[in-house]
Amino acid sequence: MLFSWSNTNLGGKIILISTVIATISMFLPWVDMVTRYTTGFQEYAFALLLLYIYPVVQTIRNQSISLVFGSLTSIIAAVAAVAFMEYKTIPFEGVNLCFAGQGTYLFFAASVFLFAGILKYKPAPLTAVESAEIQ
Repeated sequence: MLFSWSNTNLGGKIILISTVIATISMFLPWVDMVTRYTTGFQEYAFALLLLYIYPVVQTIRNQSISLVFGSLTSIIAAVAAVAFMEYKTIPFEGVNLCFAGQGTYLFFAASVFLFAGILKYKPAPLTAVESAEIQ
């Protein structure tokens, strides 16, 4: 079946939109130190986009997503974003300074939306023509 945006349900649309948002976050600052910043590509955070491959491919192919594996990928992505934020937080004279930039927070939000999309996703039913092609 060819991909059709109109035939994709809300869960599939959320998955695809969250993937676009996660990709956009790579171009934003992941480390922001007022006078200097680094993007997600400079921090090698683009490797986290690999966690998005399975849900996106299954959505485009209109196949079901394993709830366990799909949820696990989105949870790992969200935990990795939080771990990155913690790693970029340093104590300084009794105050914690967080140098995580907007891209990190946007990626975290995209990962949460990815999880919600996976929970809501259902493959579109096959049309009569597609059913006949399979048989």
